[in-house]
Amino acid sequence: MSGANSRLDVYNFARYAVLPGHEHKAFIPYDYAFGTSDTPDTPHIRIHGTVTSLHPHYITYIPHPVTSSSSSEPTPKPQTLHFDYLIYALGSHLPSPIDLWEHHRGRHLDKIRCHDEPTYTGTKSQGIDRLRERQARIEAAQSVLIVGGGALGIQFASDIAAVYPLKKRVTLLHSRTQLLPRFEPALGDEVLTALQDLGVQVILGDRLDMDSLRHNQRGEPDESKTGTVFHVRTLSGREIDAEVVLLCTGQTPNTALMRDMDSRAVGKGGLVHVTRGMQVLTMTRSQTEQAVPRKGKGRTTKTTEQTTIYPHIFAVGDAADAFGALQAGNTAYHQAGVAARNVVRLVKREARRRSSLPGSEADGEGNEEEEELEEYTPGLPMIKVSLGLTRSAYEIAGVVGTKDDGMPDLNAAAMWGACGLKGIDEEDMWR
Repeated sequence: MSGANSRLDVYNFARYAVLPGHEHKAFIPYDYAFGTSDTPDTPHIRIHGTVTSLHPHYITYIPHPVTSSSSSEPTPKPQTLHFDYLIYALGSHLPSPIDLWEHHRGRHLDKIRCHDEPTYTGTKSQGIDRLRERQARIEAAQSVLIVGGGALGIQFASDIAAVYPLKKRVTLLHSRTQLLPRFEPALGDEVLTALQDLGVQVILGDRLDMDSLRHNQRGEPDESKTGTVFHVRTLSGREIDAEVVLLCTGQTPNTALMRDMDSRAVGKGGLVHVTRGMQVLTMTRSQTEQAVPRKGKGRTTKTTEQTTIYPHIFAVGDAADAFGALQAGNTAYHQAGVAARNVVRLVKREARRRSSLPGSEADGEGNEEEEELEEYTPGLPMIKVSLGLTRSAYEIAGVVGTKDDGMPDLNAAAMWGACGLKGIDEEDMWR
């Protein structure tokens, strides 16, 4: 298993970027990533490093140091890792407010830049520091503009309003006339009411004029000056002032490595084409045009009738164009299960093939029928979105409801337990 972060980064970055005191809970050790605690004699390998290139049968990567490194230290030499099977699960680059790697040039758009920082290598201490930086920026600001009314924008707006009640002017700008338009209108109505109850100004059906934002970013920011305000406008001409602008307008699929390996495997939207078995599929233009819509399922193709040239490479999660599936954690979980089980099927299939070769001990045996690969079918879209520190709204199988039983840290202990660290206390979450 190869990853750029030293620990598992969980879903609660948005909350911890606003609410102080819980940021260390967002980074969970990989001790039980393979089902048991890491030991020297384990057959598994976990690599902390950044993959620099992908090839049909190997990757190259730069290993990361265990501790934070300065930008002046020499870069470690690239390493090579060969594989028989690979599951591409790099997800998406997060929106800039919660992107600790800061892939986006605009960063947090609060006119503050940090120079001479150590190179970010995905360690827990670095992640904690960057979440605390975001907390400080939110705390210092008197006005915040959140652009984008998806789950992330809604959580930021409601969390800021709940943590700092009546102390900040919070504005949520959304281009659609309904919040969460992919779901039932009743869910959007519940969310809108909750935001208004918290004092959030919600502007629907209008877009941010990005030229006005870029105009604010011209020249070098004055880091010694506090309270600097963005003066931006919407396409309808509405003017908005805010000290912090959080762009929550969607994620960018992290598929550059796949595109570099074979550009035919990545579509115009940046997602990797896959078969129903989650194997990477190279698409010609004619095949793409044959994609047919299925009601309620988004775009799909008859991939069960196609043969992939990469049967040993799979793609799951936010990086995969998985037949209209919602980009969410539970979706990635189910796709990963399909991919993992299909890898096992292929390994067993190859073992049977080798055992049936002339001269093998099992020559002439095992003519059993090959087990077909499992196929992935998206389920109905479902979502749970927080509306402040304890309240939430959800939609499951078309049923919309609300709850008021949430925890300020989003029940981090449950996620730690799911990762094998059960019964852990607050102090242990610093590890």
